[in-house]
Amino acid sequence: NTDHRGTPEQPGRTVTLELDPHSTCWGIAYRVSDQEKESIALSYLELREKEYDLRVHLDLYTDLHSSEPAICGVLVYLASTDRNRNKYYLGEAPLKDMAWQIARAVGPSGPNAEYLFKLHRCLRDIGCEEKELEDLVDKVQKFLV
Repeated sequence: NTDHRGTPEQPGRTVTLELDPHSTCWGIAYRVSDQEKESIALSYLELREKEYDLRVHLDLYTDLHSSEPAICGVLVYLASTDRNRNKYYLGEAPLKDMAWQIARAVGPSGPNAEYLFKLHRCLRDIGCEEKELEDLVDKVQKFLV
C-alpha cells in the first residue's frame, strides 16, 4: 500500500485476498440497500480498492458447517499475483522482513503497524485467531520497542 499506510518510497503491507477455493476468509460483509447509497459506496470502494485487479462475486457463509450460503453474490476484491496486472502486489516474504517493513511504514492514514494491530483486534473480536497473524503482530511489536 503506497497511499494509505505507506508511501511509494516505503510501501506498507495490507491484507491482500487471493483466490483460493480451499481457503476460508473471515471478515464482515456490509449490505447497502438504497440504490443511491449503493452507488456512493461502490464509487468509494473502487477508489479505495484500486490496487486489486479482480472483482468477483462469492457466496457468504455464517456457519462453517453449513452447505447453504447465508448470502449469494457478495462483491469481493481480489488481487492476482501477476505483477504486470497488479503493480502493488508484494507477495510473500519472510516473517522478519514483513514485520520490519510494517514497523517502518507510515502513510497519510497512519502507521502500517496500527493497521496490523487493528486488523488483529477485529479478527479476534469475531473469533478468528491465526498463528501467522499472531506471530507477525509479536514481531512488529518487538521492532517498535
